[in-house]
Amino acid sequence: MDKRLLEQVQQALQAQQDTIKRQEQMLDDQERYTQQQLRKKDQDIAELTVLLNKLAQTKIQELERLPTLFKQLQDSMTEQTSVFSGWVQHRKQHATTQATLISELLTLGNVQMQLVEQLKTYQSTITLPDYLKSDTTQLESDTVKLEGELKELVNAQIKIEQSQAKITGSQTGIQAEVEKLNRLLSKLEK
Repeated sequence: MDKRLLEQVQQALQAQQDTIKRQEQMLDDQERYTQQQLRKKDQDIAELTVLLNKLAQTKIQELERLPTLFKQLQDSMTEQTSVFSGWVQHRKQHATTQATLISELLTLGNVQMQLVEQLKTYQSTITLPDYLKSDTTQLESDTVKLEGELKELVNAQIKIEQSQAKITGSQTGIQAEVEKLNRLLSKLEK
């Protein structure tokens, strides 16, 4: 009886030892898994750190290039504004020349009309030969034609002045943009 009890106690102890070994094995496995996970996390963190550093470096380079890009844009805008201003000045001179020419043509037309009126007056006092009548008729026809052309020139001058006003408005807008860009660049440089 004691022998059987002793065997049972030994079996119970053996079972308990087996259970302890299994638990130790499970704890070892758990520890290895935990260490693997920690190593993986460390590796992920290291990779993420490298990526973040690269991204930060790229952003720094972009920010360093930004003032240069703004300067290039400012220079380009200044150059375009200068060219545009020169063109506007040329158009102003052209418009002034055109206005002077139209004024002189109007004066010439008025003189020619006065001449026609004087010829008519003169013609009414004398009997003209047929060839002079033909010349006078031609002169009257040319005068009417000249009046029409003068009206067209006046209309053209009005359109030129309207275009000039629009161009001046555009130039003002461009200059305002350039000034805004200059202010932005100044803030950036600070």
